Amino acid sequence: MALGPVTLRIDARAALVSGALVLAMLVASLLAGEYRIGVPELIDTLRGAPPERLAHFFVLERRLPRALVALVVGAALATSGAIFQALTRNPLASPDVLGISSGASAGAVIVLLALSGSIAQATVGAVIGACAAALLLAALGARGGLQGARLVLLGVALAAVGSSVVSYLLSQVFVASATVAQTWLVGSLQGRGWADLVPALVGLALVAAVVAPQARGLALLAHGDEAAAGLGVLVRALRPALLAAATVLVALAVATAGPISFVALVAPHLARRMAGSDALVPAALTGALLLALSDLIAQYAFPVPVPVGVLTVTLGGVFFVALLWREGRVRG
Repeated sequence: MALGPVTLRIDARAALVSGALVLAMLVASLLAGEYRIGVPELIDTLRGAPPERLAHFFVLERRLPRALVALVVGAALATSGAIFQALTRNPLASPDVLGISSGASAGAVIVLLALSGSIAQATVGAVIGACAAALLLAALGARGGLQGARLVLLGVALAAVGSSVVSYLLSQVFVASATVAQTWLVGSLQGRGWADLVPALVGLALVAAVVAPQARGLALLAHGDEAAAGLGVLVRALRPALLAAATVLVALAVATAGPISFVALVAPHLARRMAGSDALVPAALTGALLLALSDLIAQYAFPVPVPVGVLTVTLGGVFFVALLWREGRVRG
């Protein structure tokens, strides 16, 4: 009993620090750019009294919605990654590794190239593809349970299949169509606005409302099914429900910004180092901060802006190798 309040204090402190960093990152996103604006002008613009039309345009129509989309997508990816890692009890598990993101990408590319759909219609394909990959993963892993290294290996196989579908379709279409699809597949926040933010935010809020009451059960599952069941967790019902919730979060993120890699893997690990626990709120805030920071770097740290997916896959790849090396040392 004595540990309960201590855990709550640690989680609250980590959430407060992460929230403050996210707010600071949001302000930095609104101030940065070729069009310079000071803090007083920013406050006036947010209050509805911009000093000039350009301030209104850049802050309220360009930077603010893009920054909010980055925060929402990052939070969705990080939360899904934390759930997958808890369900599998594997620190390497993430939607990228388990093939969920590849399923979403394949679904979107099928709509774009095979069905000649629009980018808006491709988001529906991404949702269907993510759900199909998750269902197939659950079906294949049912005999051995949705956990452990076996599930990760199945996910790697599914990711390879999804990537092969995408590669085949890209090789069978005109260059212009393939270019559109490849641009989307990199993962980018370029051009994202209020119309992209609203459905992603509503979806994240709905899924969070479902997942939040199950946070205790998720934490117990991380210690093993038998221990969780002994403490009253309905394991057989909770696992599929959490898998579905994590899949919806991935689908929302991919549908909004394309398949941005490695945020779901990296953010939960960074949150654990800061919070000292596997709580979902610090993970979500860390993911939001990580993607918003990556997008700022992608926009302004290079001679020409690059898609944020290029940056996250580079940084995430380095982190993934370091994590594998550390896991090998621990087990060796």
